[in-house]
Amino acid sequence: MAHGADAFTPNASPAWRPVPHHVAYRTIRERVTALLRGRPDAEYLPVPACPGWTGGDVLNHMVANCRFAETNTATPELSDRPLCMEPPGMARLLTEWDRSAAVVEAAVAQLPGPQAGSLLLLDAFTHECDVRVALDHPLPQDHPAFPGAFEAALVGFAGAVAWRGLPTVRIETEGLCRNVGRGEPEAVVRGGPMQLFRSLVGRRTLRQIAALDWSGDPRPWLPAFTWGPFTPPAESVEH
Repeated sequence: MAHGADAFTPNASPAWRPVPHHVAYRTIRERVTALLRGRPDAEYLPVPACPGWTGGDVLNHMVANCRFAETNTATPELSDRPLCMEPPGMARLLTEWDRSAAVVEAAVAQLPGPQAGSLLLLDAFTHECDVRVALDHPLPQDHPAFPGAFEAALVGFAGAVAWRGLPTVRIETEGLCRNVGRGEPEAVVRGGPMQLFRSLVGRRTLRQIAALDWSGDPRPWLPAFTWGPFTPPAESVEH
């Protein structure tokens, strides 16, 4: 687990102040829906961050994850219905996402603790960014899901740092400073909020990660950027 300063300091930009996870997830869903409905060809458009996947595949994955969360909250009878649809059918998937997410968001709102729904949020925000890049839209600079998703990514990265026995590293960006590890940091890495987030979730190459503003040699920590489902790509998928 990460230690040190709070994830988001009191002087954080209002754009990065946390909101409840169910609100953040709903915002992701609304924004992804608007992006996809604005580009009917997105269903078959390749998504560089997800090799072999199209926009329809990414949406199918997000809906499947939402429905899986639904089976763990309120409606186990969904196990009798397929999670994936072939072909995806973007309009049908968006309708199903609206239905399922209404259940999930209401359930997450009632769960205790600030981490409820954090993994679903992390996955959804990561894929919203993937879709934005595929559609040549800029990465968000004022997204209410960012604080929760970044915190979840930091927890995963902290686990990789601990598992590999690496020294503490300090993460610094706008409105955020966090020591990842125990004890005094042996290095500090600075970058823009989205640069750091995309590095933590396997969307930046090791070369791009090393090119961030490191106070020392980044090489000891580069292996920790492979954790959970995330692995830095061999070739750049975004700038």
